[in-house]
Amino acid sequence: MKKALFSGCQLNNKDIQLLLQHGVEIKKVPGDLSEEKIIKELQDCNFYIIGGADKASKKVIESTKLELIVFWGTGYENYVDVKAADVKGIPVANTPKANAYTVAEHAVALILDAVKQTTYLNNTTKQGQWLRRQTWNLEDKTLGIVGLGTIGGHVARIMHRAFKMQILYISRSKKENLEKELGAKKVDLETLMSLADVISIHASYSEETAQMIGEKQLSKVKPQAVLVCTSRAELVEPTALKKALVNNKLATAAFDSYYKEPAPLAKDDPWGLLSLPDNKFIITPHTAYGSKEAVENMNSMVIENIITFLKSGNPKYLVNLS
Repeated sequence: MKKALFSGCQLNNKDIQLLLQHGVEIKKVPGDLSEEKIIKELQDCNFYIIGGADKASKKVIESTKLELIVFWGTGYENYVDVKAADVKGIPVANTPKANAYTVAEHAVALILDAVKQTTYLNNTTKQGQWLRRQTWNLEDKTLGIVGLGTIGGHVARIMHRAFKMQILYISRSKKENLEKELGAKKVDLETLMSLADVISIHASYSEETAQMIGEKQLSKVKPQAVLVCTSRAELVEPTALKKALVNNKLATAAFDSYYKEPAPLAKDDPWGLLSLPDNKFIITPHTAYGSKEAVENMNSMVIENIITFLKSGNPKYLVNLS
């Protein structure tokens, strides 16, 4: 019997029973264990499935006898030291596109909140203020997508079809299908930042994209523009972001992640964004991926990875050892 450590994952009894039928015992732990505790828990495990804030660091990989690492989600880069896994010949897998549509829906919700200021107006109304702020319509405005992959493509379709928004995008490759379908136009980042009323970030995080949006880029935006990020917060330089918001260069920013997770209390926030009012900075706790349907999809793909590995020596959704 092999053993799999599941950290922070929401497996149901059906998933557990299916793995048991394939000779895999489940060991579930919270998703916020320290590196030392993860190493201790993994000593008798063959598989490590990461669904929390813990990481398969170089030390974790070198200190254990893992056969397979699976990331419960898409963006594994910050959670798995793939180079260390390659050195030990350990396959790494993820669950690509399993939560793409639910993240897109969350991005749309943040866009609407940032533009219509529903969170801010809800809170001020409950505090005894009766503010009637003038907002603006999304119809016929311009949406700039930074990273037009699967999630960005869903957001573009929703916003174009529902609000007739014009679509600008930056991407490593030209998206001819979306250009034909939506009239989307590929531009450079500077052009996108200067023309978009809504900027929605969906780029993958890497050394190349880290802080790709900083003071130079934010200096180009329209005064009413809103910035939404359902990718990693680190794609945006925090000091420049706060400056743009405080100086009303950027109207509102809405993020589904933060520079430290879990986010600190506002009084302890070194970046100062959490102290800003809700009409300037909106944040949700890295939860865009977590719909019921997305969780079920990710669970199924994790199980597929493990069963395929048991049969062939490689998981179905392999991301390394190329």
